[in-house]
Amino acid sequence: MRAIVALVRKVVHESRGTLLLTAAALFGLGWLSVYITSRNEDRVLKAIASGELGDRLEWLRRLGVGKTPTSVELMMAFWNHPFFVALVAIWGIARGSAAVSAEIERGTMDLLLSRPISRTAYLASQVVVSVLGLAVLGASLAVGAIIGVHYHTLRVTPGTWELIRVSANLAALGLPIYGYTLLISSVDHVRWRPTWIGSTLTLAAFIAHVITAFPVFAESWWKPWVDRVSIFTAYDPVELVTKAESFGPHVGILAGTGGACVVLAFLLFARRDLPANG
Repeated sequence: MRAIVALVRKVVHESRGTLLLTAAALFGLGWLSVYITSRNEDRVLKAIASGELGDRLEWLRRLGVGKTPTSVELMMAFWNHPFFVALVAIWGIARGSAAVSAEIERGTMDLLLSRPISRTAYLASQVVVSVLGLAVLGASLAVGAIIGVHYHTLRVTPGTWELIRVSANLAALGLPIYGYTLLISSVDHVRWRPTWIGSTLTLAAFIAHVITAFPVFAESWWKPWVDRVSIFTAYDPVELVTKAESFGPHVGILAGTGGACVVLAFLLFARRDLPANG
C-alpha cells in the first residue's frame, strides 16, 4: 500500500505543473466567457433580431442556439471554442503518453517495478491521477464561470448545476483521449510516438466534427457516420443547457470508450516484455 501511495505522489509531483497551468487557463476561460457574454449580449440579440449576423447566425443555429437565445446559450456557444477542448486534450495526451513509454524511454521502469509493486498497481496509480486531473480541470472551468456570474451582469443568470453539467461533460471528453493515448503508450517504448498518434487521432476527430457543421455537407450520406465516429459529437454545451437530454448518454459513451481503452492498456501492459535498463 505504501508503494502505491508513493507512486501516486510521484505522478502528482511530475504532473502538477501541467495540471495547475491547464486548470488556471480553464478557470480564466470560464470567467472570460461570462465577461464576454455580459458585454456583448445586448448587441448580439439586436443583431439577431435585425438579421445583421448573416452567416454567423447560421453557425449559431447549428450550435443549437435558439431564435431568442438566453444568456447561458450565448455563453455555451463560446464554450464550443477549440481552446476549451484543446486544454483537456493536452492533459489527456500528456498523461497517457507519460504513463508507460516515458518511463521506459528514461530507463526508470525496471527500477520502479523492482520494488514490491505489480504492473497493475503501477498503471492504476497513473490512471487514478489522470482521471482526478480531468475532474480538477472540469471543476476549474465551472468555478471560473460561477465566480464570473457574481461579478458580471447577465440578462438571465445561468444556474450553478447547468455550468457544472457542461464542465463535467467537457472533462469526460478527455477520457477517451487519455484512454487511446495510454493504450498506445502501454505497448511502446518511446514517448513521442503515443503523443503523435494521440494528437493525430484527436485532431482528426475534431476536424471531422467541424466539417459536418458546414451547411454544404448537411445532406451528405456520410455525415451520420462521421457524427458517430467523432468523440466530439458527445460534447454539445448548448444542448446541455436547453434540453439537457444528452448528458447521461454522452458521458456514458465517453466514459465507456475511455474505460475500454484503459482496460486494454492494463491487459497489454501486463503481458508485454519490458526492455532492461541498459
